[in-house]
Amino acid sequence: MARPIGEIIRTLRFKLLASLLLLLGFSIGASLIGIWTYQQDRYTELAKAEALRANRSVERALLPAMVANDWGLIRRTTADIYEIFAPANLGIIGGDGTVLVAGDSTLEGHRFDRHRAPECTACHSRPDSPPSQGEIFLETPAGPVLRHVIKLTNESECRSCHDPGQQNLGVLFYDAPLGELFATLRTVLTRTLLTGALTFLVLALVLSLIVGRYVHRPLRQLEEGFVRAGQGNFDHWVEVKGGGEFQDMAVQFNVMNQAIKRSFAEIRRKNWETEQLYTFVRRLSQETEWHNRLRRVIVELLLETFKAEQAALLLRREKRESEITEISWRESDDRRCQHREDPAPPAAGELPAWLEQAWEHWRRNPASGIAFGREGSVALASLATQHVSLGLLCIHRPESRPFDEMEKKLLAAVCEQIEVALANARHYRLAITDGLTGLYSKRYCEAEIRKFIDTYGADRRRTFSVLMIDLDNFKPVNDTYGHLVGDEVLAQLADLIRQHIRQDDIACRYGGEEFIVLMAGGAREAEQSAIRLCRTVSEHLFHCQDGLKLRNTISIGVAGFPEHGQTAAEVIGAADQALYAAKRGGRNRCQVA
Repeated sequence: MARPIGEIIRTLRFKLLASLLLLLGFSIGASLIGIWTYQQDRYTELAKAEALRANRSVERALLPAMVANDWGLIRRTTADIYEIFAPANLGIIGGDGTVLVAGDSTLEGHRFDRHRAPECTACHSRPDSPPSQGEIFLETPAGPVLRHVIKLTNESECRSCHDPGQQNLGVLFYDAPLGELFATLRTVLTRTLLTGALTFLVLALVLSLIVGRYVHRPLRQLEEGFVRAGQGNFDHWVEVKGGGEFQDMAVQFNVMNQAIKRSFAEIRRKNWETEQLYTFVRRLSQETEWHNRLRRVIVELLLETFKAEQAALLLRREKRESEITEISWRESDDRRCQHREDPAPPAAGELPAWLEQAWEHWRRNPASGIAFGREGSVALASLATQHVSLGLLCIHRPESRPFDEMEKKLLAAVCEQIEVALANARHYRLAITDGLTGLYSKRYCEAEIRKFIDTYGADRRRTFSVLMIDLDNFKPVNDTYGHLVGDEVLAQLADLIRQHIRQDDIACRYGGEEFIVLMAGGAREAEQSAIRLCRTVSEHLFHCQDGLKLRNTISIGVAGFPEHGQTAAEVIGAADQALYAAKRGGRNRCQVA
């Protein structure tokens, strides 16, 4: 589709060409006017000079005949001159204005009125005044002529025939034809115009090519470069050949484009890093407890954020004057998050090979920062706070997708946030857990029950149950073996409870030898868990200090919300009543309210 005229007129190419062509046309026009004016004046001067020479020749040729006053000879001489020089006309006018002799015989006898005839008034502007010029231009039926007039004075040799008192005997006129001269001038003008027009067209074409090649094309290339840059394509490269300012501008544009590209890449990297970090921190901040949920969230975020195949979190936690290692991991093709606790290095084969390698690295380098292995596709990041080792992050990616510099910087920022979250969770855990058993406190238990109730208010399907657990015959243990043994039994029971409930269930020490487990679901489902837990404890052998081995059982009361109570106190009270019913029923059993 043709470009609109208005758009073409606004282009620099049109304005530049129009200016140059206007200047060229003005120059050629001025040259033509100058040539025409000069040639016309020059030809006119030449015609005057030629006519003057011819007039003098005629005067000399007629002089003998006029002196002899031989009119026959005068006429013959005039005819000969008319035939030889071929003037437009030639003749003698008497003193009274009558044409006495003329090359054109039709003029003989014609009388000119010097006061009215334009041929006379052109020279005699006032009556009886001398002529102001010796030649005039006249338009005749034969064409334009230049008339030369020579006054015939009464010289001494003429007085033999003329009255001595008569000063002017007449005039001799000679008409030089100018038709051919003007035709020549018109021919010259026409050819000059044609030559100028052809020159104008050729120069216009040459100027158009030059402007297009050295001005318009570079500007179009630069314009395209700016358009591409405006569209966000900073890989476009402007190539301008031929040197000069436009090539320098193209070079500077390419340099600027690459600088903008680097700046945008840096901005995108910062935005990506900020966005990923914000998402990571936002989801991480939703879990503040040192609990399975926090560990699971960290592992899942590592998988999602870094598009990993495998991710693991290894944590070190104090437990009754010793340390245990909590290991949580997940693989991308498995939706489950695995978890285990080990008081000592795990036996060979108990963990996946990649986890055993990570554990060994952490054991040898507990505070080594961030290390990358296997050509940059494996990241091992030590976690610490206030020079205290917290744990280790392990991330495995496909070998074809190693960590780039941007992801390495993001990993460092993520580690800092995880360290803060773990440190906060560590302090929070100490505040909400029992120091002996590591289970949650009574106050935390009551707060979680209120959360369950609030959740049920928004979703009637979200029911929950309470397991009230009590050690059977625990007072004789304390009385017989002492409180240290009793504490070991309570701690081992807490471990059994923790190991045999679901990850999202909440186990709390409610007081003394009483424990509470909160679990989602109805009372019948909770009853099955309670039965399994009773059986597990009855089969467990408690290993205490000095090689002492004990067996013990538990009784459990089960109550569900909202079927057994509408408030936290009512549900706990129902579970407590069910617990006493189990005690009265023979212990080592569970009872639903």
